[in-house]
Amino acid sequence: MEAPPNVLLLTFDSCRYDALEAAHTPVLDSFADVLPARSPASYTYAAHHSFFAGLLPNCDQPIPFYNRFTRQLLGLRGVGETAVAAGALIDVASDCNLVTGFRDEGWQTVGAGAMNWFRQATLTTGFQHFRWTGTDADAQVDHLLDHVDPRRRFFGFINFGETHAPFSYAGKSGACPVDVRARIMGWPPQRGSGPVGRDNPAWAHQVEAAEFIDRRLARLFSALPAHTVVIACGDHGECFGEDGFWGHGVDHPVVYEVPLAIFRLDGESVG
Repeated sequence: MEAPPNVLLLTFDSCRYDALEAAHTPVLDSFADVLPARSPASYTYAAHHSFFAGLLPNCDQPIPFYNRFTRQLLGLRGVGETAVAAGALIDVASDCNLVTGFRDEGWQTVGAGAMNWFRQATLTTGFQHFRWTGTDADAQVDHLLDHVDPRRRFFGFINFGETHAPFSYAGKSGACPVDVRARIMGWPPQRGSGPVGRDNPAWAHQVEAAEFIDRRLARLFSALPAHTVVIACGDHGECFGEDGFWGHGVDHPVVYEVPLAIFRLDGESVG
């Protein structure tokens, strides 16, 4: 009988769909196509609370697991969206979140976060081993591999920070010349005269950061059991001047459009 799957959730913080789609990501591409999906929230804290309740970014296409109304991948029994989660591939019981549910049912729960939100217990509850690293993908991969016993079922999680402004990563030469944070906006937002979206220099910096993360995935994936289901997604996107909007935590379609890929490391069907 096949061993039940492990789950690995990887979030590329602030990563727009069009940035990851354009990036050269041979490791990720060897497992699955990246599809556009809509995040349930516009900033890190709220998005991850939703993810930890089983509400992943939702794809418009009626593809199981990519679209939870077709079939949900992760579900909480007895709370939340009970009707939608009833047919989830993997479900656990908890009155807190999935991580706590996995832990209470005997799973290993190991995570690492880059953003400051992950210094709060409200996002790290349920993890047996959690490390806030700041933006450091190598340290995050090390932490996960150091604390996961591949012989036992696990839920692993990494929040990568390289794709978040200022798009820094190990070995990078040259800083992003544009401050894209929402705090630079006036209100109401006013369209500027400079380049926006893909034409803004910041977009290329996010693309390069996504490529850096992809180069770290080979080491991570090769060390984990083949029967591991991987969810790779953005938690929210980033405005680069569209309609006068910058950054995230603002209500603009670009902020909600994120990449989503769901696959098994052995290439078998997730379902």
